[in-house]
Amino acid sequence: MKYSISVICLLVCFNLCYGQRLKTPTLSPFSKISQQVGLTEVTLQYSRPSAKGRVVFGELVPYDKVWRTGANRATRITFKEVAKIGGKKIQPGEYAIYTIPNQGCWTIIIHANTSLRSIAGGAYKPLNDVFRFELVPEKNNNYVETFTCQFSEVKTNSLMLDITWENTLISIPIEVEVDKKIESQMQVFMKNPEKIPHRTYFEAAQYYSNNGKDLKDALNFIDSALNKSPENFRYGLLKAKILAKMNNYKEALVIIEAANNWAKNKNNANYIEQTKLFWDSILTKK
Repeated sequence: MKYSISVICLLVCFNLCYGQRLKTPTLSPFSKISQQVGLTEVTLQYSRPSAKGRVVFGELVPYDKVWRTGANRATRITFKEVAKIGGKKIQPGEYAIYTIPNQGCWTIIIHANTSLRSIAGGAYKPLNDVFRFELVPEKNNNYVETFTCQFSEVKTNSLMLDITWENTLISIPIEVEVDKKIESQMQVFMKNPEKIPHRTYFEAAQYYSNNGKDLKDALNFIDSALNKSPENFRYGLLKAKILAKMNNYKEALVIIEAANNWAKNKNNANYIEQTKLFWDSILTKK
C-alpha cells in the first residue's frame, strides 16, 4: 500500500513538472486598437514584429508576394456597421488584411478567412478575397523599428488606417455613414416636435454647423433649443457661431453679449471666458 502511494505521488509530481511551460516574451507582441468614428467603432488586432537590424521591405518582406501584414495570426479589422475601405463598400464583420508590397504600389487585400496563422503552402486562398485595391506607399522620414498600425485623421465620417514599418507608410482610407443616420433620427423626432428635448435640438444644430450642412437649418435648431431652454449660455454661444458663419456679425454680437451675461449670472467661469473670447473675435471681423 505504501509502495502504491509512493508511485502515485511520483507520477503526479512528474506530470506536474512535465506540464509546466516557461513563460517568455513573444517576439511579435499582440496589439489591439479601437477607434470611434461617426456613430460606430472600428477595431484592429495585429501582431508587431521588429526589424532588429534587418532590411524589411524587399528582403524580410519580399516584394510582389502576399504578406500577412504583421506576424502570427492574420491582422484582423472589424466593422460594426456598413463602411467603405479603400473606397469599396464592406459589410459588418471581421476581415483579414493581407498586402502585396511593392516599391511603386501596394495591393491591399480584404480577406474573409481570419483564422490563418501562416499563409505558406497554399493556405491562403485568393478565392476567399472579398476585394482588392491599390495604394501608393509614402516615404516615412522617421524610421519605425516595430511594425505599427494606428488610426489617424479621425473626422466625423472617416479616418485613415496607417500601416508603417521601416521607412514605409501606407494609409488606408475608411469611411462610415453618418448623414443619413442623423437625418433618419431627426425625421423620427420631428413627428413629435413638442417632445424633443432642448439638448437634441442643440446637438442637431451643432452637427449641422460643424459639418457643412445648411446653416439655416442649424439656426432653426438652435433657436428651438433656446426656446425650450432660455438663457442657456452654451446654446447662445453656438447660435453666435452659426450667425458668424452666415456673416451676420451684427446679430452674432447681440447674442454673444447676451450669452456672456447669462454665463455671468450663473457664475460659470468656463463659459464667461469662452463667450468673451468669441465676442472679441467677432469684433475684429466686424
